[in-house]
Amino acid sequence: MSKLLLFLIVLSSSVYGEEVKKPLPLWEVGLGLLPFRADHYRGSPQHKWYSLPFPAFIVRGKNVEAENGYIRKHIARISSDLVLDLSFNLGLNVNSDADDLRKDMRDLDPTFELGPILRYYWWKSKDEKHFLNLEMPFRAVYATDLTYIEHVGYYSIPYLNLLSKGTDSTWGWGSEISVGPQYGSTGFHNRFYAVDTQDTTEERNYYHSRRGYSGVQLVATVNKRIGDVVILPFIRYDFLDGAVYNDSPLYKNAHYTFFGVGLVWYFSHSKDVQTAPTMVR
Repeated sequence: MSKLLLFLIVLSSSVYGEEVKKPLPLWEVGLGLLPFRADHYRGSPQHKWYSLPFPAFIVRGKNVEAENGYIRKHIARISSDLVLDLSFNLGLNVNSDADDLRKDMRDLDPTFELGPILRYYWWKSKDEKHFLNLEMPFRAVYATDLTYIEHVGYYSIPYLNLLSKGTDSTWGWGSEISVGPQYGSTGFHNRFYAVDTQDTTEERNYYHSRRGYSGVQLVATVNKRIGDVVILPFIRYDFLDGAVYNDSPLYKNAHYTFFGVGLVWYFSHSKDVQTAPTMVR
C-alpha cells in the first residue's frame, strides 16, 4: 500500500454524538489504527484485508475543517442555508501484480481530489439532533506518488447526508449516512477501466470508456467518543450496474465494498476552542 494511505480514512471522523454548541479544541492530534477490507478497485472481484496505523488530526476553524481524508473550507455563504466550500479527498492506489484482471498492466498510484462543494442545509429536527444536507462536490482528480502530479480527470457525487447526534436512546452513538449517484469524466474512468493496445490479451480486449454515470454510493458510519478515544465503524457500498464503463474487461463486479473500524486516540489538544461542528447548521 502507498504511504499516502497512511493519511487516509475514507469517512468523516467528526463525532456527532457531541452537542453542536459545545466548545471543542480548535485542533487535536493523535494516533489511530484502521483495520479494513477493500476491493482492489471499483469493479474488481478481488479484495484484501489491511491493518494500518496512521497519524490523526482534526482542525475546527470557523471557516476551515480538516481531518484525515478531507479538508473543507468555506468559500462563500450564499444564504443562511446555502454555502460554497472547498473540498478535498484522497483515493487508494492499485497494485496490478496482485489483481488478476490487471496482470502485467501498470500500477495505479494514489489520487487526491480538489474542488468546490455546494452545501444546502435542507432540514434539521426540532430538537436539533438530526440534520439533512444536500452536498454537491465537483473535484479535479490528480494522481501522484509524491514525485510527480498528473491531472487525470474529474469526479462528482451529489448526495444526501443525514447526520444524527448521539442520544441516551442510542447509548451516545452518533451516525452519518450518505447516498448519491457518481459521475466521472472520460479520463477518470479510463484511469481504471481503459485497456490500451499494449495491454490487450486473449481475455482482455482493447477498451476506452466515456464520461457519465459511475454508479451509486452509500456510506454509513457510527461513532462514539469516550474521553480522548474515538470509535468509528464504517461501511461504503457502491452499486455499479449501469455505469458507462460496464463493458470494460477490467470490470467484473457490480458490488464494491469497503468496510472497517477506525480507532483513534487524541493525545494533544489546543487550548483555544471552537464551537463545532461548523459544517452542521
